[in-house]
Amino acid sequence: MPSSRPTKIAVIGSGLMGTALARAFASAGHEVAVWNRTPDKARAVGHGTLAFENLSEAVSGRGLVVVSLSNYAAFSELVSSAAVASALAGTTLVQLTSGSPADARGGLEWAKAHGVDYLDAAILAYPGFVATDYATVFYAGSRATFDRHLEAFQAIARNSVYVDEKIGSAATLDCAILEAYYGGTLAVLHAAAMCRAEGLDPKSFFAQKNSFLGLISVTADAAQGMIENNDFSGDQCSLNTHVAAIEHIVRLSTDARISSRFPRELLENYRRALAAGLGEKELPAVFSTLKQD
Repeated sequence: MPSSRPTKIAVIGSGLMGTALARAFASAGHEVAVWNRTPDKARAVGHGTLAFENLSEAVSGRGLVVVSLSNYAAFSELVSSAAVASALAGTTLVQLTSGSPADARGGLEWAKAHGVDYLDAAILAYPGFVATDYATVFYAGSRATFDRHLEAFQAIARNSVYVDEKIGSAATLDCAILEAYYGGTLAVLHAAAMCRAEGLDPKSFFAQKNSFLGLISVTADAAQGMIENNDFSGDQCSLNTHVAAIEHIVRLSTDARISSRFPRELLENYRRALAAGLGEKELPAVFSTLKQD
C-alpha cells in the first residue's frame, strides 16, 4: 500500500539486503535513490528506484538515508569524503549494517560531529522476508527520530521495534537473539547426529520438536525472574542433576564416535557453576558464572 507521506529516501548498498530494502520502500510509494560501489548493481535494483553513480548526489536532499553494507568499516571509508559528509548533514541516517554495539557507538559519534541524526538498527530477516510479516527491525537512538520516520520504516518491516535510547541496544538485542538461534541450531543438529549414530532415525527426534522447544520456553520464563531477583533457588531440578544428564550426552557422543566438542563445551560451562557452589540451585544459576571468562 502506498505511503500517505512519501519520503525521499536513499539506500546505500545494493547487495541482496540493500536491494530488498530499496524495492520495499519504492513499492510503498517513496522516492528512492540507490547507490552501490559497482554502478551496475545499483541500476539492477529497478522497481522504480533511481540509480546514482555519485554518492554525494544520491544522498543530497534525502530525508532518510539507509545504509546496508558489508561492515561498518566500509561505511567509514565512504563518509571519509568531505563531500559525502557534507551532503549527509541534516539527514536522518539509519545504519542497517550488521555490527557490534561498539560499532554503533562509533557511528553515533561520527553522526554527531557532522550534523546527522542517527539511528542504529538491526534487521532480523532474510532479504526474501523484507516487507512481510516475518521481518522485524530493531532500532536504537533518539525516540523522537524513530517516531518521525516510523511510517517509512514500516515499509520494510511492519514489526519495527524501538529498543532503547542507548545506541548499542539494537545490536545487542540482535546478537543475543542470533546467539540463541545459532547455539540452539547447533544443539539440534548435534542431537540429530547422535540419533543417527545410534541407529535411530532423526525423524523420531524432530517429531519431538515441541518437547524441547517447550522446555526452552519454560526455562527462559523462569530465568527472567530469577535473573531480575538474583535468586536462583528452587525445588524443581538442581544443577547437579542437569550436569549428570550432560555427562550422559558426552558419553553417548564419545561411544558413538561423533564429535563431542559441543556437549563437552556445555559440560565445562555447567561444571563451572558447580565449582562456584551453585550445585543445589536451579539451572539458570549458570548465568552468575558468565560475567567473566
